[in-house]
Amino acid sequence: MSILRRLLGTEQRNVSGGQWLSDKPAESSAGVQLNQQNATSIGALYAAVKLYADTVASLPVGAFIRDGGVRRPVTRPLWIDRPIPANPNYTGFQFRHAVVSSLLLDGNAFILFLTDRLGDVVETRVLDPQKVEIRMDEMGAPIYIVSTGDTAFSVGPDQMVHIPLFATAGTMRGMSPVEHHRTTLGLASATQLYAAKFYENGAAPSAVIKVPGELTQDVADSLRASFSRRHEGVEKMHKIAVLTGGADFQQMSAKISDMQLVETMHWGVESIARIYGVPLHLLQYPGGNTSYSSVEVISIEWLRLGLGPLIARIEAGLQRLIVGQTTFIKFNIDGLLRPTTKERMDSYAVALNSGILNLNEVRALEDRPPLPEGGDEFWKPLNIGTVTKAPGE
Repeated sequence: MSILRRLLGTEQRNVSGGQWLSDKPAESSAGVQLNQQNATSIGALYAAVKLYADTVASLPVGAFIRDGGVRRPVTRPLWIDRPIPANPNYTGFQFRHAVVSSLLLDGNAFILFLTDRLGDVVETRVLDPQKVEIRMDEMGAPIYIVSTGDTAFSVGPDQMVHIPLFATAGTMRGMSPVEHHRTTLGLASATQLYAAKFYENGAAPSAVIKVPGELTQDVADSLRASFSRRHEGVEKMHKIAVLTGGADFQQMSAKISDMQLVETMHWGVESIARIYGVPLHLLQYPGGNTSYSSVEVISIEWLRLGLGPLIARIEAGLQRLIVGQTTFIKFNIDGLLRPTTKERMDSYAVALNSGILNLNEVRALEDRPPLPEGGDEFWKPLNIGTVTKAPGE
């Protein structure tokens, strides 16, 4: 029995199929139809969304409680690793990946959850945001209308987690990056399609063959088909053409260098990187005036200013799926900032000599077992003390 059926104390009714249920792509100003499904055919957009989704989904995540200002781990909720108990193949990685992908494509993530009699979450599902409509009741509380084929079910906020990516004042639904930037993304998609057609048609897409005298329609069609068969396509481009009978070939289109097609494609990558806040080198963008040191600094800035706010937004939304006022979900991004072995050893030495960490804590950070004796002792330099005591006291 599906989670929707098990949640039903809700009304069921037919849906006429409004705009929020439509899967038909909307046409951009560039003449290309775009929606959340086919927008990932743009290489740079696919790479940006996959980068965020893979990174967040692969981060360690756990449950903690705030005790006197100190963060302490608590029992890990089962739904973190097995969101759908009936489907062991659906992992926590896929759950988090779906949340991030939904946010970056639609601007919203809707998580339907089921609790047991004790209030603990036992099942979670990431819904297709295109199948969810948000309405308000008389008290101002949100009601989520979930479409399932020809019917729809209304779900209250006690059974739904809604995480918007970017919502303006007075609106509850997040703004879709694909819809809001349809013109920019449409131009990138149109450029990509144009380049493909350019080479499909032999890099000479528009030309005229002039023949003296009058030709019947059948002869003209046969001449055009014969010429296209011999010279269209990448494999046949630049082959020598032989025209007889006074025929003359005249190219009507511009060369690819004159159209600045490559520059336009690069502009599309830069625009998508700007929309999603991804450094160009992480999208495999060629060239650029960046050195190794500057790339390292830019990557750290992306972790802080790009990935960090996204993770904070997801953590705030998942807060509702764990019981307790001081209990919370936390992603661990330390692995992404992990320095080289020498840098780690140097920092551990400073922490040990300053009494910040003990040996067992350092060994735990390196995934090593604790020492049998003396590992929990804290060190401090013997040549320093408090300002109120003389040395040696």
